[in-house]
Amino acid sequence: MLILFHLSLMMIAALCLLAGVGIAMFGRKKRTWLKMHKNLNTAGFGLLAAGGAMAFANVAVSGGDHLAGLHSWFGAAAAALAALTIFLGYYSLRAANKQAVRAVHRWSGRLALIAILGTIALGLSMIGIL
Repeated sequence: MLILFHLSLMMIAALCLLAGVGIAMFGRKKRTWLKMHKNLNTAGFGLLAAGGAMAFANVAVSGGDHLAGLHSWFGAAAAALAALTIFLGYYSLRAANKQAVRAVHRWSGRLALIAILGTIALGLSMIGIL
């Protein structure tokens, strides 16, 4: 049962993060793009963290080994990159060298999104969907 919560939370998180990235890339003409970008990505990260907790709980209850497969390693890397990206995004609003911080924020976000999509593909492959 926990694994279904994990799957649901991670898919919703990925959709939120994709929407947030899409707004940053294509919605900058709207006055409220930054607020929407921050809200969607913050919600996406929260859902990502909750989904990770569900996965951790599922492995603990089932007696399995944590970080035992490629999916879990990709997921841990994706979560770390997403956390870094969120931190850099909020930090860039007050940083002295905004341009440099924003460049790293953009690249870490791209890498996080690639890692998240790779993790989803590996997870769907594990359960026989891909």
